[in-house]
Amino acid sequence: MSTYPLADDLFRVAHHRLHGRPLLHPRALSHGLAAGLLAELLYPQWITIHDGRIVIGSRIVPPDDLVHGILAQISAVPTPQPVRAWVEVLSETAVRQVATRLASAGHVRREVTRRRLVGRGERWVPTDMNTAGWPAARLASALRARRRLDVTDQGLVALTWACGLDRYVLDGAPPHAYDDLRNLVDHGWPPIVELARQTRAGIGRAVAAHRG
Repeated sequence: MSTYPLADDLFRVAHHRLHGRPLLHPRALSHGLAAGLLAELLYPQWITIHDGRIVIGSRIVPPDDLVHGILAQISAVPTPQPVRAWVEVLSETAVRQVATRLASAGHVRREVTRRRLVGRGERWVPTDMNTAGWPAARLASALRARRRLDVTDQGLVALTWACGLDRYVLDGAPPHAYDDLRNLVDHGWPPIVELARQTRAGIGRAVAAHRG
C-alpha cells in the first residue's frame, strides 16, 4: 500500500517537488484532489458507487478528520448524488483541505506569493524534496519496468490520467508505459475507473467554462 493517503500522493504528483509550483490548471487540480478524497472513502468501502451515484457504505467512522468530515457531508444528503456532482462540490475546498492536512503533518509549508496582476496568492512548498517526488517516481519506475502496482497506486495512476498528470509522470518513457497506464485506467477496479472517467469529464467542462 502507498505510505500516504491517496489525495496526499496526488497533491505531490501535481506540484513541483522543489518549490511547490502547481503543474495543472487550477480547475484540474481542484477536481483531481476532490476525486482523490473520494477515493480515500472508496477503498475502505465507506462509500460505494452505484449507477453513477455515490452511496454510503460502511458506517464505521474514518480515523482521518478530513475524510470523516467529507463522509458526514455526503451522509447528510438524503438521496444519492452523481459522482460528478460530488467532485464538483468538493473541488471548492479540496486543494486547501489536502494542503492543510499535509502542512499539519509537516510535509509542506505555506508561503504567501505576490503577483503583479492578481495580488497575493499562496504556494505550498515541500519540506523534503525526496518525499515530495516519491509518488511520481514510484509510478514512473513501476510503469517503465512493468512492475505490478498495488491497488491504491492503481487508483493513483487512474487519477493522474484523469487530471492530465500522466504526461509528467511518463515524460520520456517507452511507449509500453503509456499503453500499460491506459490499460490500468480501462480495466482497473470499477469504482475507481468510474471516478476517474467522471473526473476527467468534469475537468474538461470546468476548464472550458473558465476559458469561456
